[in-house]
Amino acid sequence: MLKRKNILACLLALVMLLSLAACGGGGGDSQPSGGDSQPSGDAGQAAPADPASGDLTEWEQSSGIYNTDETDEELYQKALEEGATVTLYSISSRCTKVADAFMEKYPGLECVPFDISTNDLLEKVTKEYEAGAPTADVVHIKDQDGSMYLEYVANKIFYNFKPADIFSHIDPIYTETQTPLYIELTQLFYNTEAYPDGSPITNLWQLTEPQWKGKIMMQNPLDNLAWGSWIAGFCVGEEPQRLADAYKNLYGEELTLSDGCENAGYEFLKRLHANEPIFTASSDEIAESVGTPGQSDPPVGFCASSKLRKAEENGWLFAPVNLEPDTGIPAVNTLYIVEGSEHPSAAKLLVRFMMGGVDGDIGGYKPFNTLGGWPVRDDLAPAEGSTPFAEINVAPFDATEIYYNYNTVRDFWQQLG
Repeated sequence: MLKRKNILACLLALVMLLSLAACGGGGGDSQPSGGDSQPSGDAGQAAPADPASGDLTEWEQSSGIYNTDETDEELYQKALEEGATVTLYSISSRCTKVADAFMEKYPGLECVPFDISTNDLLEKVTKEYEAGAPTADVVHIKDQDGSMYLEYVANKIFYNFKPADIFSHIDPIYTETQTPLYIELTQLFYNTEAYPDGSPITNLWQLTEPQWKGKIMMQNPLDNLAWGSWIAGFCVGEEPQRLADAYKNLYGEELTLSDGCENAGYEFLKRLHANEPIFTASSDEIAESVGTPGQSDPPVGFCASSKLRKAEENGWLFAPVNLEPDTGIPAVNTLYIVEGSEHPSAAKLLVRFMMGGVDGDIGGYKPFNTLGGWPVRDDLAPAEGSTPFAEINVAPFDATEIYYNYNTVRDFWQQLG
């Protein structure tokens, strides 16, 4: 949420001032964004240290955070010497299952999990960092808007640990700025009972047609950071051209841009907004509205792919649509090690464990391998019943472009009324 941006900017400003005044520590040289705006120019873009340069902080040296070749057994022995405890802050309630599995696999180590919402997690971890008393060792959170890298990693509050053997199984597109855990999507869902022959919509531009006016459900991008990032994704990188091509494929003619729309992404958002989408507070509400049986004319709706795992228990009759050209940017769940962690070896071991390890024991990843989520590793199979990720149309994802264009697109949406 944008409120989080304001809180985060203030907290990070204090962090940077304290860091610059102190010797060593984990602050960077660049300043994070302030106020309601995303930064411009080079703000927030301090590059993490190059381990080959030897210009490392005291904690970077003592933690060996850039050592990516340690084995699980080596880290286990070091973790036992550190104090045998590792604390996990996670946006998922499944973190308790991860902790239990970790302690079972590694006797003598204790994993303390905290299930915390995104906004509360960031506020808590930043205050602790500012006070010089980091509690979390590992953070599990999403990065759809680039702020985790540009505001936290670049300023050395979070670190990306990149185990070489595990990263060799992950597409580099997902590892350049993050340590990815798994991928979720915002997908368009339709009611399979009302439309037994398949989705009535196959192309994103069909949502702008008159027959769908007032029948499209989504969350309001003005109220939610993730959804603000989602609309921004349509307007940057390769996506505008993909949208223009999809328009031509559907209608057989070139797209004409309206005044004030600099590319096909903005044009799509303008037409979507004009079709009066129904805004709700949660994906659960959208899933229920779309999937409830017995409807003769149900809406369609954009919601989190993770709702697929709730369909059976709630009796929802719905399915996602593999739209042309796609249904927006992926939501990548990411892992970070917090600067100043007193248990860096245990933290690295936990990250490896959550990512699936290399010994065939995927107990740490298993809680996340459910319908509506896809592993980033090419050697891990998705949950039974999942559509292979390679067969799903997914927008190219550049978190940095979204970060610097977020407010521009959000303001455009707001001006639509």
